[in-house]
Amino acid sequence: MSDTTASAEETVRGYRWSQKAMHWLTVAAVAAQLAVGYNLDLDGPDCDPPGEERSGGDTSDAFEDRLDRLEDACEARAGDYDLVGGSFDLAELHLALGLAVLVLGVLRPLLRKVAGLPPWSEHLSAGQRRLAGLTEKSLMLLLVVVPLSGILLIGTGDDSWLPLHIGAHVAFFAALAAHLVTNLRPAILRRML
Repeated sequence: MSDTTASAEETVRGYRWSQKAMHWLTVAAVAAQLAVGYNLDLDGPDCDPPGEERSGGDTSDAFEDRLDRLEDACEARAGDYDLVGGSFDLAELHLALGLAVLVLGVLRPLLRKVAGLPPWSEHLSAGQRRLAGLTEKSLMLLLVVVPLSGILLIGTGDDSWLPLHIGAHVAFFAALAAHLVTNLRPAILRRML
């Protein structure tokens, strides 16, 4: 079989190698980003203010002083996550991975535009095709919204971006679940392997 025939057959049956590489690179970057992000602890248990039960109902100046010292210590600890100076830590890794996911989120639709998409798998019903198309578009959008909202959250220091960042995570997981339900079957998965 000639290279041209093999290439044409690959395009008909599944995705191009460049699309496969970009897909799996995105999967790896998102998985690493989530692992780092969910292990990133800016507050930690040491920064939780003592509750009524730990204070014994003490509202004295001594208790207020302890609370102020605890708050100062937590702010100093958050300062250790300075993304500009110092050593490369989890917060900086989280930011770097977020930037990588954002770049991949922008590049993937461009690659699709240039390379095109193979025909739908004959193993998908019309409803599954609609679901697959909707979830892929949602995931592509969220590959931009999630890291961009995180960058805005960090860059501005404004917690008002937090609901968007969390909401985008929830939407991402919902779209990912739908994507996996549709595509985690051998006949479909082979097209991306």
